[in-house]
Amino acid sequence: MPKSRTVAIVSSSTPFLHTLVAALTFEGHEAVTFGALPHAVKYAVNETPDAVVVDVSSRPPCDEASLSKLVRTVGRDRVWMALPMGMSPWKEDAERLGIDQFLKTPIQPSEVEEILTDLQGLPQVLTSARGEMPCGAKSRYFHIEDMPNNRYFLTASPAMWRIYENVCLLAAVNVPVLILGESGVGKDVIANLLHKRSRRAAHPFCSVNCAALPSDLLESELFGYEAGAFTGAVKAKPGKFEQADKGTILLDEIGEMSAPMQAKLLHVLQDGRYSRLGARSVSQADVRVIAATNVNIEDAIADKLFREDLYYRINAFTIEVPPLRERREEIPYLVEEMMKRQSAVLNQEPVYISPRMMTVLQEYQWPGNLRELGNAVTRMQVLKGHESSLADIESKMVGRTSGVHACAVDTQERTNNVNEMRSIVRNFRDQTESRLIQQALEEARWNRRQAAVALRISYRALLYKIDQYRLKDTRISVRVGATQNRLTAQA
Repeated sequence: MPKSRTVAIVSSSTPFLHTLVAALTFEGHEAVTFGALPHAVKYAVNETPDAVVVDVSSRPPCDEASLSKLVRTVGRDRVWMALPMGMSPWKEDAERLGIDQFLKTPIQPSEVEEILTDLQGLPQVLTSARGEMPCGAKSRYFHIEDMPNNRYFLTASPAMWRIYENVCLLAAVNVPVLILGESGVGKDVIANLLHKRSRRAAHPFCSVNCAALPSDLLESELFGYEAGAFTGAVKAKPGKFEQADKGTILLDEIGEMSAPMQAKLLHVLQDGRYSRLGARSVSQADVRVIAATNVNIEDAIADKLFREDLYYRINAFTIEVPPLRERREEIPYLVEEMMKRQSAVLNQEPVYISPRMMTVLQEYQWPGNLRELGNAVTRMQVLKGHESSLADIESKMVGRTSGVHACAVDTQERTNNVNEMRSIVRNFRDQTESRLIQQALEEARWNRRQAAVALRISYRALLYKIDQYRLKDTRISVRVGATQNRLTAQA
């Protein structure tokens, strides 16, 4: 089995990062990204990565001091430089420091393959104490924790790891927490993790969706009612605050709560006292409150849709959960875990996810976040990993509207349209690349090593491209034609 490596990537280009991180992660390596060279140098001094890829295609020249320190720290044979097309002052600095591995941008699949191949040939570096992987996981930021009802919390990115650390700290103190994030990012999972890690874990965890109930029903759901409080109230019913006594209550979608209910909730949060509907006595509850919403609270306050005093009451600490598109490095781990659990539910073997399918999953924007990813994994499992299971995602990626069609003919037609679009893009890319390589070879008088340097690709990659595009030295045919004409004239 190939050894797992840690690769630091320095780039301000989102496509560059996504392409390289997806390839490295899929092959079992860990990718750590930085926006500036000095930050990567500081990381390399403390953590010692196996390799560093420095993309300078969009950066002005030239931080030679940081580059020099990076080479001294990790070694010149572990540094790749991604350069822009044309002349670059960075190349002279890199060559002066002994760096001889260059990539061109935009990065090509052949160059990614070369990096992956060379990584396996590098000796493993010793990881510092800070770089030890928690729980023996394959990523420094990987951690998975099971919770009731077949739920789990998974982190494999720096952003989610920071959330996990904050949860561990907040679990020990009894303060309200507000969880913000788009729909489907897992706010309820984080709330469950807070409860599980707290001293209240032995007591109930209750959740109320504030957007699912009208104001009068929400009040009875939260605080309960006495028998005879209203028509149909045959017997008394405890509310969620009473049920969660000494435990935790999650007020999900609190941004959708009506103004009258906000006022009543504020009163309860101030002193922990409430009254059942129809009751003459006051009840007391010791409950930790966690609130969650996908609404922009500050905008809601400005529009007079949310009480500012309630916001400050529930906002002792805020956790902002990033959307899935901002933590794409977690997608392979999430897909693996979802596939394992879904296959167990369906009593099937987990299906194989091809590199192409994984690339599609990592490049998609995922507006529905984890819920949408879970649906995609379910489709792949049911369809045995057939690539048509991702046809709707690919259609969205090329700007086409998608929908669920019951007719199999419509599904096949949509798949064919997506494949046709991808084929057009691939042919245009190949034609452009072939023309540029042919031009570089002719300018170098078909000196292939010189042409490889000019194109900023390896000699091996150039030979592969010449064979792939069936490129030939046109000067040979001209010389052969001239010789034949001369022989004919002499005859």
